[in-house]
Amino acid sequence: MTPLFPALPPLGSLAGESARAAIVGGAFLALFAIAEIWRRRFAPPVEWTRKLVHFGGGVVSAAFPWMFGTHWTVLVLGAAFAGVLALGRRLGALESVTAVERRSKGELYFPIGVYLLFVIARHQPVYYLIALSALVLSDALAALLGRSYGRHQFPVGGDLKSLEGSVVFFIVTFLGVHVPLLLGTPVDRAASLLIAFQIALLVTSFEAISMHGNDNLIIPLATYYLLMKLGLRGAEHVTLQLLAQLGFLAVTLLIAWRTRFLTFAGAVAAHLTLYAAFSLGGAAWSLAPALALAALLVIDEFWSRDSGRPGGGHQVQAVFYVSLVAVALIFVDNSLATLVLDPVLGTGHPFYALFVGALAAQVTILAYQLLRWHRFERRLSNLTRALAAALLGFALIAPASLVLGPGGPNAEAFVVPAAMCALALGLYLGARRFLPHRTDPIRDLRLQALSVAASALVVTPFHLIWMAAA
Repeated sequence: MTPLFPALPPLGSLAGESARAAIVGGAFLALFAIAEIWRRRFAPPVEWTRKLVHFGGGVVSAAFPWMFGTHWTVLVLGAAFAGVLALGRRLGALESVTAVERRSKGELYFPIGVYLLFVIARHQPVYYLIALSALVLSDALAALLGRSYGRHQFPVGGDLKSLEGSVVFFIVTFLGVHVPLLLGTPVDRAASLLIAFQIALLVTSFEAISMHGNDNLIIPLATYYLLMKLGLRGAEHVTLQLLAQLGFLAVTLLIAWRTRFLTFAGAVAAHLTLYAAFSLGGAAWSLAPALALAALLVIDEFWSRDSGRPGGGHQVQAVFYVSLVAVALIFVDNSLATLVLDPVLGTGHPFYALFVGALAAQVTILAYQLLRWHRFERRLSNLTRALAAALLGFALIAPASLVLGPGGPNAEAFVVPAAMCALALGLYLGARRFLPHRTDPIRDLRLQALSVAASALVVTPFHLIWMAAA
C-alpha cells in the first residue's frame, strides 16, 4: 500500500510514526473543538455532536492502514484519547461527547474497537474499510434517523431502540458491504449480494441488542469476522446459512409474540445463539440449544403458574448469561478444529459433549429453582430436589443431543453432561449459601453462568484425557 504523506519519514520508523501520529492527533483535537464550539454556540442535541465526533473520528481512522506501519502507534493514540474522554466525563468537560443522558461508554469503546480492527485487518484494506463503515456510517445514521423518526421502540436493558433505526442500519450496512466487495474483491455478483445481505442481517442483530455503547466494539469486529468467514464462500453455502438464520429468527420471534417468554430483543439474541451453533458447529449442534429453549419455556410457564407471578419478558441479559458458556465452547471447538494439528483437539468435535453439558447444567439450575417454588416446596427434601433437578436437566437435553450429535453417542459422552449438571448445581447452591444473597435477578444469572463455567473447567481435563486414551 502506498503510504499517505510520502514526503514524511518512512512508515514504521520512529520519526515517521511520530509525525503521522501528530497529524492524526491534531485532526482529532480539531474535531473535538468543532463539536464543542457547535454545542456552545447553537446548543444542538448531544446525540448530534456525539455522532459528529463519531463520524469524523471514523473518517480519520479509515486512513490508518496507509498512515501507520505498526499497531503500537494506534494503541498509544487510542489510549491517549480514551484517557482524555474518561477525564472529560469525570470532570464534566467535553460535554459535546460525554453529556449524553443515557448510560453509555461508547466513546471509550470506539478507540478500542478501532485499535483491535487495525491489528487484525490492516493488511486487508477492503475488509478494514467495510468493517469500519459499519461502525461509522451505519451506526451514526441509524442513531440519528432512529431517534428522529423512530416510532416503534423496543427496550434493550436500560436503553431504547427503534425498528426504524434498525432498518436504516441494515440498509446502509448492506450497501457498505455489497459495493466494496463487488468492486474491490474477486467475489462474484451473486455471492456478493448474498454475503452482504447476511452480514447486514447479523450485524444489525448485534447492534439491536447491544447496550451502553458496546456496539462501538462489537460491530467492527463482528463485521470483519463475518467477512473472513463468508468472503471466500460460494453463493450456495451462503444461501444455506442465510436460510437457516432466517428460520431461527422467525421461530424466536414467533415465540416472543405468542408466549411473551422473550422480549423482541431477547428473541433476536436467542436466534443468534441458535445460529452460532448451526454455523460454527453444524446442524446437529443447533439441537441442544433448541431443546434448552423449549425446556426453559416450559419451566417459565410452570413457575408463573405456581408462583402466581408473571413470567416471561426475558431480556438480552438473560439470554446472554444462560447461553454464555455454551457459546464460548462452540467458538473453542471451532477454533481448535481449524487451527490445532492435534490428534484429539484437531479432529472431530472434542467439545461437543461439554457444550451439551453446559446447556443441561443451566437447565438443571433453573429446574431446581422451579422445584423450590409453591407446591413442590414442602414435598421434597433439599437432596431429593437437587437430584430430581439434575436428572431433569440431563434428561431434557443430553440424550437426544448426544444420540443425534456429531460422532454418535458413547459412554463417556453421557458421563460429561451428567457430571456437569451435578457439579454446576452444587457450586451454585454452595455459592448462594456462603456468599451474601441479594434478590437481584441479573446477579443470580451471573452466578449461574459462573457455576456452569466452573463445572466445565473441572470436567474438561478428564474429558480430554479420556478422549486421548480412547
